[in-house]
Amino acid sequence: MPSNPRLDDLRDTFLNDGKLDLRMEQLVRPIVLESWKRSRGFGSPSRSGRLPFESPIVSDSVLLRAARPILTNLADELGMSNASLLVADRHARILETWISNQNLARRLERVGSVPGHSGAEELVGTNGIGTPAADKKAGMIVGAEHIADVLTDFACVGAPIHNPITGRSEGVVTLTALVQDASPILPSLINQAAREVGRQLVNLSSMRERVLFDAFLSASRLGRAVAVVGGDLLMENPSASEYLHHIDKSTLWMIVSESISAARPKSTVRLETESAITELACSAVMFDDEMIGAIVEVVQQIHTEPLIPITPAPASANWPPLADSLPGTSQAWVYAREQAESAMRASLPVVVFGAPGTGKFTLLRHMLDRVAPRQTPLVFEGQDSHRDPETWFAGLTAALEGRTPIVFRHLDGLEDADAQRVADLLAASPALLARGLVLGTAGAQGSKALGSGHQALLDLIAVGRIDMPNLRERKQDMRSLLHVFERKYASAVSISYTQGAYTALSRAPWPGNLRQLDSVMRGVFALGRRTEVTIDQLPPAIAAYSRRRDLTMLEQLEVDGIINALIRCFGNKVLAAEMLGISRSTLYRKISGYKLDEERLFI
Repeated sequence: MPSNPRLDDLRDTFLNDGKLDLRMEQLVRPIVLESWKRSRGFGSPSRSGRLPFESPIVSDSVLLRAARPILTNLADELGMSNASLLVADRHARILETWISNQNLARRLERVGSVPGHSGAEELVGTNGIGTPAADKKAGMIVGAEHIADVLTDFACVGAPIHNPITGRSEGVVTLTALVQDASPILPSLINQAAREVGRQLVNLSSMRERVLFDAFLSASRLGRAVAVVGGDLLMENPSASEYLHHIDKSTLWMIVSESISAARPKSTVRLETESAITELACSAVMFDDEMIGAIVEVVQQIHTEPLIPITPAPASANWPPLADSLPGTSQAWVYAREQAESAMRASLPVVVFGAPGTGKFTLLRHMLDRVAPRQTPLVFEGQDSHRDPETWFAGLTAALEGRTPIVFRHLDGLEDADAQRVADLLAASPALLARGLVLGTAGAQGSKALGSGHQALLDLIAVGRIDMPNLRERKQDMRSLLHVFERKYASAVSISYTQGAYTALSRAPWPGNLRQLDSVMRGVFALGRRTEVTIDQLPPAIAAYSRRRDLTMLEQLEVDGIINALIRCFGNKVLAAEMLGISRSTLYRKISGYKLDEERLFI
């Protein structure tokens, strides 16, 4: 062994001898060495084999439904010209991939990095899918750190998807590129994507459960023996419990779901009990064009007591789509809009989460214009509640009694005790909640610890959860947004932009989001005397971005990660480096290399 062995020599020694001496171990990253040891503990891993096929995938799994919009948006932003994204389940089985480079796609297909194949450590050894799944934390496996020789050309960055409520690992997000494109910032950025998928898993689950709960409450008001069943959920009133308490909920759902569907939403099934044959009238519960459960009505005396027909739910209002007044085609924005449309159709109360200036209140206003066009909502500012609490709560009580739509702005500005008081008032007068006419805005999810009062309030209102994307995630929408501001502020009929001006507007990070863009364009149109916007009309902090060179996909990913960290840490580079998982010297070098002026990010 030479005095300074290469990594592949160290790997060969470890796989042949089963161990390395202390000096050699110090040359291998700890996360890799631990994975090598685990891999060898499973037996002698194959160094030449590809990722093995395990089983077909379920294309409509909840994990995929949560991951698709987030990873599709990320793939669109990155261009994926020299990298691949994938999502795998908790067993490291690949569910779906995103890649546009056909040459790279063929190389990955040859090594088995395709849906249905497994990257589990016990099968493949150290790799960017199975190792993050086993470690339960983000990590990067580069080149000869892989056990399998067929993977040594690649750098794989993986991060586990955790359910933020249960803490359970649900899957893995992995970015694969060639070795020369590896970057120390990538684990932090892919980890952020995995966290977003985890939050969306919770959103989908909570929205579905609330829809089922609301359907159960509505059916229970009629006083009959009813239950709602869906997946592993079963709720029943006392009358229905007499007949269903001994029936396994999974068995009941299997029987019911086989008899009804979205195309056949009603059916009758029979269950044999010890005392009688019980007839069940089953009616599908739909959400976002998918059957998520069923209302089950129990009839005690079949053949003698006819079934009481279930009144079908009223059809959705024929309102114009949100895209008519809130244009944009970026994946992040389209997904937020679709979530809003789904909440409107289901009459759900909604909280819109997002950074300042992303247009949270504007989205709610456009939603209310459709679902309650003839009613003027009352807006309650969260921070005002502790300045004059009696007046504030008197107004809220009057709104609830008058059944007036309510919008809470900045819910996170409420004191925790006030949030609990609001929750108690809403729970005592649930009529507006049931009609989806209680809405709110709050900061980005996870940006602030929640007290018990805030949690209680969100449990009531945030049945529909919409995450507003930052403006830097909506570069594809810049043309549409500029047209909005042209109509709002420009007297000229037609406005054009020089290449430099449009490049600067598209590349700027916009920490103030739409509010900042609105301010900039209002100034441009107020001071400009021409129908063409040029670079000299823009503020210097924005104009500077026109001189930046075009970045590769992975370079842009690094820049976005650095900017996000600096903004979240209010410019503190020490905290930003810790957030990114890199040293301060690396962060300083990246800032200098990309010519980032972090002070301008806060202008």
